[in-house]
Amino acid sequence: MAQAVNFLPTDNSASQVKGAESKELGKEDFLKLLVAQLSTQDPLNPVEGQEFTAQLAQFSSLEQMSNVNKNLEEIQKFNVSLVNSSSIDLIGKKVNAPGDTFDHKDGSTSALTYNLPKEAASVNIDVIDSTGVKVDSINLTQQSAGLQTAIWDGTDKSGKPLPKGNYSFSVTAEDGVGNLVQAELFSSGLVTDVILENDQAFAVVNGQKLDTKDITKISINQ
Repeated sequence: MAQAVNFLPTDNSASQVKGAESKELGKEDFLKLLVAQLSTQDPLNPVEGQEFTAQLAQFSSLEQMSNVNKNLEEIQKFNVSLVNSSSIDLIGKKVNAPGDTFDHKDGSTSALTYNLPKEAASVNIDVIDSTGVKVDSINLTQQSAGLQTAIWDGTDKSGKPLPKGNYSFSVTAEDGVGNLVQAELFSSGLVTDVILENDQAFAVVNGQKLDTKDITKISINQ
């Protein structure tokens, strides 16, 4: 008797759909496959003990890896929550971080911090107000490599006290033969808010959002 013939589709759409729906093999799937294998094995040719032991060891290893991954995920979530919670304590504190802005108060001086990668023969610091106008300059001579701090007295070029507000500064440094020494600037200011976004904490300093991981110094506001 002739048998019916089932024609397969010429494209791979069926296999593609099946592949799209497949999931990563987990420990439950592995256990089901193992049980199915044992229940359908040939009694005259059963799975050898060595092979069966190897499969059980593989299942045990898979289960342990699954548990380890789960524990690591929980630890990571806990650490993120802990860091974000501690970031709230930054509010009201004065911080330093890479940047060029600082918060100036009436009648006070401001410390402008920067880092020189090598010794500089001359250093010029320009102070700029919130409108982008240069209001004062500080000229310094020989400075060694490393972290440096210049004190701005809070006045303009004529010695007139400037109002409180957000200011910025730039540093132009040169070595003994006139080559530019690129300085790294550090912003300072009061943390007014802490923003939590996508499991990451940001401090608002001088009206700007700052990644808390970039903060290099924290001090009590005075």
